[in-house]
Amino acid sequence: MPIRQTQPICSPRKLAKTCTSIDCFVAYAPRNDGETTIMKNKYFLSAAVIICAFLFAGCISISKNIASFSEVEQKTAANEIRAVQISDCHFSKEKPLFDAVVETINRLNPDVIFMTGDQAVSIEAIKIMEHYLKKIDVPCPKFAINGNWEYSVKTKVFEHFDEYHKALEDSDFKLLKNQGETLDFNGKKLVLFGLDSLLGGEPSFEGFEPEKNAANVVLGHCPLLFDQMPQIQDIPLLMLSGHTHGGQVLLFGKAVYFPEGTGKYYSGIYQKGRNTLYVSTGIGNSSLEIRNLTPCIELITFKFDAENNFIDAEFQTIEVEP
Repeated sequence: MPIRQTQPICSPRKLAKTCTSIDCFVAYAPRNDGETTIMKNKYFLSAAVIICAFLFAGCISISKNIASFSEVEQKTAANEIRAVQISDCHFSKEKPLFDAVVETINRLNPDVIFMTGDQAVSIEAIKIMEHYLKKIDVPCPKFAINGNWEYSVKTKVFEHFDEYHKALEDSDFKLLKNQGETLDFNGKKLVLFGLDSLLGGEPSFEGFEPEKNAANVVLGHCPLLFDQMPQIQDIPLLMLSGHTHGGQVLLFGKAVYFPEGTGKYYSGIYQKGRNTLYVSTGIGNSSLEIRNLTPCIELITFKFDAENNFIDAEFQTIEVEP
């Protein structure tokens, strides 16, 4: 399956892997007696390193203050299906950023919307999530999957899944939990399958039935799920993931930390056999309200030939600014 990633609508993002654990920042300092001791307060040191990175980069960014929108062609061609992927919103409180995300989606007017996990970061955030999702004024199919934060013992969202599911349903989002859906757009088929979270959930490909000549799309929050995706002869599969935040904080252009479930898939396009993975760097933050990587959503264009056979997918990164 040919896959193309066009240039970002705004500035390009650079990402390179370094260590994948916060433990790599345990430092050593000489003592007065000439010996060496470990500075045990690694979190304090990590914070210092991050702050220094921002100062050297000349761009201290707090998520609620960043986002930008550039105009893109809004009309879908007859041989295309246009989808928007939103990932890792981490709804927590009302922010101009979330208003900008909603406005951007409404202006893009896609044919289908995918939300790939980590929507709610607390029980209280469920209502915040619903508040913004109801503002998406696009009459199209909308789907969501769970991320690790929906299962976190810290957020306790899993203890209120009935309320969480109802909030999604009332916002016209269908939650897929190891479930599939086949969409038909005037003869152009999109076969969708949503996986449960790798962290905290029980993901399974059982019941996934891709179709030849259709665009076959799997939603999986953690990119590491890509290693479990089956290879099917003559049927290319696409997985859309998030989770990594692209590292969220870059130190001299390199990410300093990636969460469990990332594997070797950090940002952008990866291919294995006939399968393709796309990892979005997403909208929000993890525990810290700090990010020097611009929040973004993804515009995915599925292209079909004159006989409605799927032939290609194209990705555009839309950086979001209020």
